[in-house]
Amino acid sequence: MNSASGKIRDEAGLPACPDVDTLLEMACEGCGLSDFGDPRWREPLEVFVSSLRDEAWERLTPSARVLVVDYMAQHLATRLQLAADRKRYPEIARQEIRRPMIVVGPPRSGSTLLHTLLSLDPDHIAPEHWSCLEPSPPPALGPPSRDRRERAEKRMMALFEPIPDIFVTHPYMIEEGAGALAECGSDILNMVFTCQELWCFYRCEGYRRYLLEADHAAALVFHQEFLQHMQWGNAGKRWALKGSDHMLWLGELAARYPDAMLIWTHRDLAQQLSSLASIQVILSGLTGMPASGEAREAIGRQAIEHQGASFAKGMQMRDKIGEHRFVDVSYHDVMANPVGAVARIYEHFGMSMSETHAAGIREWLVRNPQTKHGVHKYSTTEFGLEAPAINRRFAPYVERFGFGFGIRPPLAE
Repeated sequence: MNSASGKIRDEAGLPACPDVDTLLEMACEGCGLSDFGDPRWREPLEVFVSSLRDEAWERLTPSARVLVVDYMAQHLATRLQLAADRKRYPEIARQEIRRPMIVVGPPRSGSTLLHTLLSLDPDHIAPEHWSCLEPSPPPALGPPSRDRRERAEKRMMALFEPIPDIFVTHPYMIEEGAGALAECGSDILNMVFTCQELWCFYRCEGYRRYLLEADHAAALVFHQEFLQHMQWGNAGKRWALKGSDHMLWLGELAARYPDAMLIWTHRDLAQQLSSLASIQVILSGLTGMPASGEAREAIGRQAIEHQGASFAKGMQMRDKIGEHRFVDVSYHDVMANPVGAVARIYEHFGMSMSETHAAGIREWLVRNPQTKHGVHKYSTTEFGLEAPAINRRFAPYVERFGFGFGIRPPLAE
């Protein structure tokens, strides 16, 4: 699709915040399609656009405005293409998603590393960035062309160009590019505007409240349809998935996938929250104005408060879903013994880890040391994190799981 910069302008000559109908028109014109499928997808878009216009638009630079409008229009066009493929190829809707492994722990808790290790199982399939950015036509019709992968790479890099520090915190993007593993929230559910990354980018409080409070069953229907789209032609494979966003809709996730194996990752909160606050400061650079001084501290505090609300909702829904659906995994165990940590997950769910899988993990770890592309530096003092206050704020989580600020269980034997 062409950039939105020439499509809509305000009186000052800068891109104006479009309404939803304008965005739909842009998407339809861009790909020549008009059927978006299930109409329930529209609600989260309307909430995000309203919140963006009222709370963030004035803070965005001209280039940041163009970027967010392109982001919305391109994802809408992708949804049009997926809906058209689903009608054209009825085999897609007949795909069964069986016993997916889904990492649902918070960001910066080792969830990306664990997802990578799970994806190395020869019996698993995992989404990649190109398959989310350029999913049509379905992969069952043939491997992606070089041009298709290059288009995906270009879109991916255009989004992160204003915030190059993101590549230190997510180093796998450097070498793997559009072939890097994708997440459920920021790469799949963003197509239906139900993802935390939009709040992280633009700090829209109304949209954050929507994510915390609304019923997201319709978004999970889309999630399943996307997996069906990508699974067609890969029968017999189990999905290995990851999304910290899922903690906000664990109930809807468990209902959509009643046989899913849910993996909750944990980390010492001194590390997890400091890293999270630092990451969110980086992501806020997509407004076009990097945060500094008091703004950095405010963003960090907001990130920590949101994590507390996310934990609270996740624990509440876990009680309703049932403990038998979950396994808890310590970041520190994964770092100390990656193969052993993955093997314990399989054992918990009544399976055995293959030696081929274990060998693949060992080989991957040799090729990908933790500091291969630099070190993500963050500090507990930068955002005013103090152990007593954090442990009081997160007391229910600390008491339940044994992870707090400077607190963690001993390593597994």
